[in-house]
Amino acid sequence: MHWSHSIFCFSLLVCGTLQAEKPRWAIALHGGAGTVSKEISQERLQKYKGALEKALHEGESILESGGSALDAVERTVMVLENASCFNAGKGAVFNAEGFHQMDASIMDGQDLSCGAVSAVERIRNPIQAARLVMEKTPHVLLTSKGAEEFAKAQSVAFVSPDYFYDATRWKQLQRKLRKSGRPAIEAPSYPLPATVSQIGDPSDMAISRGTVGCVALDQHGNLAAATSTGGMTGKMVGRVGDAPIIGAGTYADNKGCAISATGSGEEYIRNAIAAQVNWRMRYANQSLSEATQACINDVLKPGEGGVIAIDGHGNISLEYNTGSMSRAWADSTGSRGTAIWEDKFGE
Repeated sequence: MHWSHSIFCFSLLVCGTLQAEKPRWAIALHGGAGTVSKEISQERLQKYKGALEKALHEGESILESGGSALDAVERTVMVLENASCFNAGKGAVFNAEGFHQMDASIMDGQDLSCGAVSAVERIRNPIQAARLVMEKTPHVLLTSKGAEEFAKAQSVAFVSPDYFYDATRWKQLQRKLRKSGRPAIEAPSYPLPATVSQIGDPSDMAISRGTVGCVALDQHGNLAAATSTGGMTGKMVGRVGDAPIIGAGTYADNKGCAISATGSGEEYIRNAIAAQVNWRMRYANQSLSEATQACINDVLKPGEGGVIAIDGHGNISLEYNTGSMSRAWADSTGSRGTAIWEDKFGE
């Protein structure tokens, strides 16, 4: 009896120790901060929900199986880039001359390695090109034609410009041009196939901005962040926002946190928001929540955007000061959810 009892106690101790030492992982993603009308059609709402769920599943599957945070954020962002309901990749907005220029960046918290592309026009998934800049060049940021020539040499998938066309995005451009007193543009700068639908969703017209991004902590204790965007509707040709700027829209540091931002890019650049969140944690001894709240509520003005962030303990922060922020999160404790407004789906 005494021997059996000892074995039982030893088993409990071993099992308890193994359970306590189980590596933790966590992931959060966003589909942009801005104004998504609560009058949005149910069909459009389900598209948003489905895209968020698909992206979340992609990332959490990688992390659950022991994959890297870097792979998780890249693959998650690719799913969001392929969803036309977000302002990145396929859903990229139009610039002032009627075409699309996209930006993206990625960062590895292990060693601060990072890569980015800006003002690219035909790369299907800009986040892939950003990672290749990080891994295959001595540089951090490649832009425009140079970035596309590099991506093509790396066999990144290219598409024709009409791949990015969306009727609702086109109507948003017309409204933006009228509102700013600029002349309307009759058609995109590229030809449209006859099969392309030119009927937009009126309930989606209130969406003012949106970038996609992802942050993750893997079971090895490494952090990573990635961000991708089509920028601002009606932006000047060549305008670059915060998404490809390391320290503004994206940052990852194992000693601090991983951050992806969304909102008014110029303000995120001026205030180095992504890096500032990290610095507040490392040098001002603020918690993740304190750091993100301070940046969103005290540094930025109301309506300027949001951030998602994760620290090395798996804490998640999802902060915004706009009417909405499409977002999703999951971790190894079983916490999981998706949301656009303050409430979660299904509640």
